[in-house]
Amino acid sequence: MNTPAPRQPAGQLAAHLATLPVFFVGGLPRSGTTWIQQLLDAHANVACLGESHFANDLAPRLRQTVAHYTQRRAASYATWAPTVTGPDEDMLMPVLRAAFVALVQANLGTHDPGALVAIGEKTPDNLTRLPLLWKIFPQARFIHVIRDGRDAAASGHARFHTQLDPSWSRLDYVREYAKGWRERITLARAFAQGRDGYLELRYEDMHTAPEAQAARLFRFLGAPHDRDPVAHCLQAASFERLSGGRRRGEVDADSHYRRGEVGSWRDTLSPEEVAVFENIAGDMLDTLGYVRAGQEAARP
Repeated sequence: MNTPAPRQPAGQLAAHLATLPVFFVGGLPRSGTTWIQQLLDAHANVACLGESHFANDLAPRLRQTVAHYTQRRAASYATWAPTVTGPDEDMLMPVLRAAFVALVQANLGTHDPGALVAIGEKTPDNLTRLPLLWKIFPQARFIHVIRDGRDAAASGHARFHTQLDPSWSRLDYVREYAKGWRERITLARAFAQGRDGYLELRYEDMHTAPEAQAARLFRFLGAPHDRDPVAHCLQAASFERLSGGRRRGEVDADSHYRRGEVGSWRDTLSPEEVAVFENIAGDMLDTLGYVRAGQEAARP
């Protein structure tokens, strides 16, 4: 059984973690971001948190708290003795960086801090928070996990249909997913234009060339990426291990790791649902090289 490595005093450990390069992982729901998070976190030199919702929960709450504090102090100054001025947005950035480091520090698990070369976090919605993330961490790297939106929509409905409005049909879900898939990928690419610290990873490529893609990920993060660590991480994040022993294609609708296959939209979605998705997001399917229904052209 793995046991946590001995820890430095909290202040020293935080100071060390704050010197490390930072990265974030994001993508549309059911695009494979959890798989990638598990893969990265299995590396001895990389710590990747699961969904902390730092960018879409903790950081906004901290900003709101400081804004509320500043408003209260301004109101007090109008009535009572002179008071202080709250920090502005730029002054708040070190606080947000420290909050992220504290999250990592609290979730290191068995990682040896001295061996780490990068620290990061995965939340799908990071995809829509890139401007904030890059304001807090200007040098942060971002891994954008992309999956064929038809597969992701089929998987998403199977996973979340019990949480939807009962009046929603699967067609309704597919329609809304197609809109979000197209819009969010478009926005992320626009945010990242011209930046070196941005990498797109295809879910499908992780199936067809897992060793090469895993090595590419670790190289992007500055971590060792030769055969042994790559093989270890792929085994630790395999579908069989994460699903509790099922093989790819064996479906468990109640599991987060439901099916783990490429192209399942073909035997899941109806022709009408596929047509609706492609009518809304077909241009993005084309841009990304995904083949539309009925077409024979191979992906570039």
